[in-house]
Amino acid sequence: MHMDNRIFNTLILLALLIASLAQVSISHAQVEAPQASGKELFIQYRCVRCHTIGRGVFVGPDLKGVGDRYTKAEILRWIENPQLIYSASAKMPVNPGFPPMPPMQVPPQAVEPIADYILTAKPDSDSQSGGTITGKVINGGDGEVMPGVAITITPFMGDIAGTPQTITSGAEGAFSFTELPWDRSHAISINYKGAEYSTDKIVFNPGEDNKALNLPVYEPSLSDENISIEESHLIVQVLDGNITVADLNVFNNAGDTIYIGGKELSDGRKESVKYSLPEGAFNIGFIHGLDTESVVTTDIGFSDTTSILPGPRRAVFSYNVPLKSGSTVIDKSILYPTSTFLLLILETENDFTVKGLTEEEPVVINNEKFLKWTGSDLSAGSEVVIEIKSSLTSQGDYVKWAALGLLALIVIAGVIYSMLRNKGEASDEVSEEPQDADLLEKRSALIVEIAALDDRNESGDIEQAEYKELRERKKNELVEITRRLRATHKSP
Repeated sequence: MHMDNRIFNTLILLALLIASLAQVSISHAQVEAPQASGKELFIQYRCVRCHTIGRGVFVGPDLKGVGDRYTKAEILRWIENPQLIYSASAKMPVNPGFPPMPPMQVPPQAVEPIADYILTAKPDSDSQSGGTITGKVINGGDGEVMPGVAITITPFMGDIAGTPQTITSGAEGAFSFTELPWDRSHAISINYKGAEYSTDKIVFNPGEDNKALNLPVYEPSLSDENISIEESHLIVQVLDGNITVADLNVFNNAGDTIYIGGKELSDGRKESVKYSLPEGAFNIGFIHGLDTESVVTTDIGFSDTTSILPGPRRAVFSYNVPLKSGSTVIDKSILYPTSTFLLLILETENDFTVKGLTEEEPVVINNEKFLKWTGSDLSAGSEVVIEIKSSLTSQGDYVKWAALGLLALIVIAGVIYSMLRNKGEASDEVSEEPQDADLLEKRSALIVEIAALDDRNESGDIEQAEYKELRERKKNELVEITRRLRATHKSP
């Protein structure tokens, strides 16, 4: 599934925005807590993913004695916007042998406490030769301990895997990995009855020698009887001869088993969740919960091969459909029982007819009017059919505008998604505080400005250093505004 480079670059920014809107690992309280220490912020904003303080070179340099190499003002700039440093020095990276430091999106109020912590932190004087990770393997269904299960731990330097180590859980399901290098992250994986389980990459925080965690596994199931969709959102925009669609789904595995899929696909893997695409769909982009390595193309669209754990799971993808002169039909097949379905179409001069859903009053979001349809308790096998009638007169540079339109579309969809998840149901109106309207207006302007900058860069009308600096500054402003909106609505 190939994407145009312009669309691909836009999706990178989309992923960042979606993460800001829907991230569940950092709560509202954590983001806003003024009492957080510099050390806590150093951990919260993922500095520990690349740097140690006195425990050796990691993905980035060891920060022990960093005050001897940089002034506080320089350290503040590193935290706020490393791209400015790269632009000023005309070197990326500045420190040979290390990857460039990415923008960390640290809010302004957290920058100085992190810098002060880095400058004053003392390395552990009696640190051991390495850390320890202990825990138990348990059955996630009944809570019983699981002896005799093979557990593998793999060290990583960035994305480069080292030599794995495998042990077997003991009589009480217990396991222990010792003398793990401080200057590595560590991922633990289990293959149990055909299902793969893995942790995120684990790092040892400053002053931390031991980590304890339980690893749940589940009995596998080949039946999808417990798989349903809690919420399905389809956001559609028609612009300059092109249709952009964002498809957001919240799956739910209501059982206490892991669904590993019953149908074998062309490459030998098992299909866990299937997705339909309308005829002629192109520029398929995987934004959240899906990736190219786990997806297989099928005759109706594509299938994911990732096993489905009990509980909810989000998936967001996007695609384009060419707008035909006369009539264009988008057929959305309902493949799983769906509790709620929300369709929003940006109002244009085109005529829209929708079958399979109930039309409701339009809503105004971000100063744009969206036509609205909803459905509830849709059964597998039913269909939502969208017909768009258009007198197409000009194709224009529709790929460019599709990318820009999709960016705005997903940002809006993310806000809608966050609010609806909080309320538990789709409301007839989306109300916003006055300060939210100002922020939304600023965000829309920034989206347009970033797209215009990209155009100037592609046409050679701007110097690379100026382009990178301006784009990075505007992107950071966009992320900060999005974070503030997310904090206001307290997305899950």
